[in-house]
Amino acid sequence: MSSLNPCKLEQAKKRYRTYIDSTRQGEFDFALTPLAESTPYARCFAVFGYGLLCDDLESSADGLAQCMVYDLNALKRAREKISSNLNNDKPYLQLLTFTLSALTVLNRIKAYPLLDHVEPLLTTEIDVELNECGVFEGRARSGNQAMFFAILFIYAARLGFKTEKHISEWQKLHKDTQNSFGFWGNHQSMSHLQFQNGYHQYEIFEYLDTPGVPWLNAANNVAKLADSQGHFAPYPGGGGCYDYDAVFMLTAHPGSVVKHASLLDLTAKTLIAEQNDDGGFCESKAIRPRSLRNLTRSLDHVLKGRGIARLERLRQGITLLRSRHDRVHTHWSNYSREWGESDLWDSWFRMLTLARIDCAFNPAHSKSWGFINFPGIGFHPSLNGECKE
Repeated sequence: MSSLNPCKLEQAKKRYRTYIDSTRQGEFDFALTPLAESTPYARCFAVFGYGLLCDDLESSADGLAQCMVYDLNALKRAREKISSNLNNDKPYLQLLTFTLSALTVLNRIKAYPLLDHVEPLLTTEIDVELNECGVFEGRARSGNQAMFFAILFIYAARLGFKTEKHISEWQKLHKDTQNSFGFWGNHQSMSHLQFQNGYHQYEIFEYLDTPGVPWLNAANNVAKLADSQGHFAPYPGGGGCYDYDAVFMLTAHPGSVVKHASLLDLTAKTLIAEQNDDGGFCESKAIRPRSLRNLTRSLDHVLKGRGIARLERLRQGITLLRSRHDRVHTHWSNYSREWGESDLWDSWFRMLTLARIDCAFNPAHSKSWGFINFPGIGFHPSLNGECKE
């Protein structure tokens, strides 16, 4: 179905590996970009990247794992000084779940089960926690929090904790509160926020192969938000998270792959064409500099939006004109990168997006990608030999 050139894809993978290598700072340390400082988040992203490319990490696995656990312990101590409730501490929960996934890639999760991190976070009132986070209202960033809870429950069950009823309750609560678009919140039309936020719960649905999930409906609504290049962000040029989240939704059901084959093909070819000269990928090449061309693209992006999405694009376009958004700021690094600057996060997400599309069109190719056999980002159902009917 796809006209994606396999030679170009292989070349993109080789260049991506070169980029990961360029971010190494010492034997076990990596930086978000070659110009940034090394961080524990960047180390996880590098491991995810090498793992996706099926590189052999066995010789450095013990050292990487030890550094991960040391840095996670350090972050926990630091966050405890400013937060009395780590259940809602995004930097900590993010690094914890990233670390669990990275230890899985390294085949070291049995050696470092991180029980002392996981057990204190196992809430017994999942309905209360999800409501307080605004999950069923579709509040921004609530999907991430819901995914954290699910990951911890699922992993805890592996460790012998009796969390099966919490996992079932999590699934039921989410299915019972979905809106007509397949996501969460009281909305009159489809929006970028809905899918980018709600995608996280679908990661769990896919991992658990949850029955009764409206995959096709959700995918069809996400497809409506694509721009002329196959990007899905509320700003032109796409975004690592937005594009991956959308493609995840579009590739999770075989019926969606068939229906949206041309869109997926367009996205794949666009991403390969946008790979930077250094082999990495960036957030967007259409935000800076403030040029007539980029301003025109932003205006066109707004005008082609529909419903709530048009308003989202307008607000985002105005907001991103401010000087405070000249660079991209995250808690993954003190260094703030340029919009068009390659970084490990966007690079992993872009390559993961290409991997999902490649496997959607060619299921046998799943063996040539190193997906993560752990709940959350980076998992692929081919690991369990499962597919949705």
